[in-house]
Amino acid sequence: MTSKVKVSVIVPVWNDARRVVKCIKALKNQKLSPEAYEIIVIDNGSTDATFEEVQRVDGISVLQEVKPGSYAARNKGLSIAKGQYVAFTDSDCVPDENWLASLVKCAETHSNIGVVAGDVSFFKDEADEIDDASLAYESFFSMNQEEYARKGVCITANWLSERSTLLELGGFNAKLKSGGDHDMAKRLTESGLDVVFCKQAIVAHPARNKQEILKKRRRVIGGSWDKTDTKFKSVKLLWEAVKLYIKRTLLLLFSKKASLKQRLSVFGIISAIFFVSLSEIAKLTAGQQSTRS
Repeated sequence: MTSKVKVSVIVPVWNDARRVVKCIKALKNQKLSPEAYEIIVIDNGSTDATFEEVQRVDGISVLQEVKPGSYAARNKGLSIAKGQYVAFTDSDCVPDENWLASLVKCAETHSNIGVVAGDVSFFKDEADEIDDASLAYESFFSMNQEEYARKGVCITANWLSERSTLLELGGFNAKLKSGGDHDMAKRLTESGLDVVFCKQAIVAHPARNKQEILKKRRRVIGGSWDKTDTKFKSVKLLWEAVKLYIKRTLLLLFSKKASLKQRLSVFGIISAIFFVSLSEIAKLTAGQQSTRS
């Protein structure tokens, strides 16, 4: 019997009980027929009460994936998904009520789709303490899906693909703790498919404080390290970190959308990211393992 499910929404979660419940609530409120989509939540080895919390929610499928890494968790969800399409978002995101309908419309009005990349906006979570410098940094540099799509990549905070296409490519690289979304998008574009930006498909993402921004940078460096096979990968990653630092500094210097005070505060974040990158590269070169947090 043919499944009526149009979209399978896959949400990995790790130690994030409060925010994943908000995410699920927003997913249940989509302006798409309830029969047309399913919600699959994969707990990635949480050590708090997250798994027990999501099990209490009716109308969703809940799995566990003990192998560390959100891409391993996404693959677990992909393995049971029934939809023609699979949509991904993160446990801390709040999708707009038109999110799924807009993603599907974009997919069905374009040919040769590999990924539909939805837009990401930022909000201040009431439980977080966000400093002005971090808020300004997020608005300048974080999660620009339109720019990512132009480069042929996408982030899984807001992503839709044909389920069969991802399965044909073997799913995400489960060895990676960061960067698996860009890796998958590149494999899709290398196979001749397109990444299309969909401005109408919006998820709201909580702005991060400085500590979270730096944690993310450590994960990104670790993910790049894990997927780089060249002999001189420490040199390669060092050069990439220098280029990023220079590029962002120049963009900030010539920006007209912020005051001098804001630009100086963001420059402080950029500099901290650069020094964290150097520290993480040195750690990995010395033989330590990449981390998920």
